[in-house]
Amino acid sequence: MDSRGTIRSMKKIIFVTGNLDKLQTAKDVAGKYGVDILQKDISIAEIQDENPRNIAQDKSNKAYEAVKLPVLVSDDTWCIPGLNGFPGPYMHSVNEWFTPDDFLRLTLPLENRVVTLTQYLVYTDGRNQKVFKHESNGKLLKEVRGSSEYPSHTIIALDSDNGLSIAEAHQTLKDRSLRDSSIVWHEFIDWFTQQY
Repeated sequence: MDSRGTIRSMKKIIFVTGNLDKLQTAKDVAGKYGVDILQKDISIAEIQDENPRNIAQDKSNKAYEAVKLPVLVSDDTWCIPGLNGFPGPYMHSVNEWFTPDDFLRLTLPLENRVVTLTQYLVYTDGRNQKVFKHESNGKLLKEVRGSSEYPSHTIIALDSDNGLSIAEAHQTLKDRSLRDSSIVWHEFIDWFTQQY
């Protein structure tokens, strides 16, 4: 309700994603701000580019063209310094090719076990585009922990998740809005509620 006691309509944003983990995080954060996340699961061909920001911005433009309404997209890039930055913006494809055991065979010999997740959220209304970015650090685990449709989530623990693999964190933490990886969502929703 506003200061006059009248009910304001809930703000809504279309989030183009097929990733249910990202959708749940978005909903957990947006609900605290009175924003409704409407999912559209449409296939968008991603450009091949070493710059993840370019990929996210192109994805945003394509999502807008498909929906013809203001949209939000997300894109993540994963840097494993011990593997010279692999897989970078290609984690989605690698997760389709690799099993958790494949990830372990590749990463167990590494001395440098650091991982950096860089998240991009890009909003566009067809005229203007706004990019939000956040980095979260983590480490490679030496065993598979938890289960997930994304094999990498079973062998990576983000520093803010108290030693849990990403898969375990998703399975046990009821409110994803409290995780470090939700900060980019708080930044976006805070901005969005001030604009609209």
